[in-house]
Amino acid sequence: MMAVPSVRFCMTTVANPGSLERASAQAAAVRHGVPFAERGPGSLAALLEENGLEAALVLGRESAALFFEGKLHTWRAGMGELRLKRLRSGERGPRKTRDSFLEAASLRRGDLVLDATLGLGMDALVAAEAVGEEGLVLGVEASPLLAAWVAEGLLRHGSSAAGRVRVACEDALSFLARLPEGSVDVVVFDPMFAEPQKEGPLFGLVRRLGDARPLYPELLRRACAVARRFVVVKDGSGGAELARLGLAPLSGPRSARRRYGRLPAKGAAL
Repeated sequence: MMAVPSVRFCMTTVANPGSLERASAQAAAVRHGVPFAERGPGSLAALLEENGLEAALVLGRESAALFFEGKLHTWRAGMGELRLKRLRSGERGPRKTRDSFLEAASLRRGDLVLDATLGLGMDALVAAEAVGEEGLVLGVEASPLLAAWVAEGLLRHGSSAAGRVRVACEDALSFLARLPEGSVDVVVFDPMFAEPQKEGPLFGLVRRLGDARPLYPELLRRACAVARRFVVVKDGSGGAELARLGLAPLSGPRSARRRYGRLPAKGAAL
């Protein structure tokens, strides 16, 4: 059983949409299997009340915003954008400026990566840049609302990296169970941290809407079977989550806010 809040939502448009924007939002509604609601002259709150809904994805030509609990949040690459710029510039400065996620995942050009806890898609976006044109990133998100929001945000990001991320809305174990053994190079997990981190408001939405379950042995065992090289686990709780899972943290700066652990793939030849 998925520990994901059930939120009734629709697709709509920005105010005064053009015909292409309207058609794009309608297509998104079909893609994600949710209703399309005409924006009209009223407020977004009124639109939700009229349709008996709790949230709306407000889509423009270059924007994907989530209206939820009276607030409008626009999906942005955020720190992912800065990380992309650093990666593209080939930055090789002091260790503290390097991307700790990419160091832990050791991604290669042409890799097929599975991000099993997509969230806002920042790591998936950076991974897609690292694997290059020959590679691909599969992003799995259990929350239908988060999956749709991030998928539409990536679609409007416009970068070649964003175009290499494929988003699936499904429970991670169910998704992994359908994949053949040894079919993905690297599987990555960024589970919900037990204690909230000092992040931006969008991460608060992930905590509110996402799957709050901690990682569990059956999930990790299946990930190790599907991976060809290894499984990477991110820990933002000072190493407590890695310790719970029996994983030693990879070496890194003591001041790092994130720790990473790795599990070898079943039968991997590293």
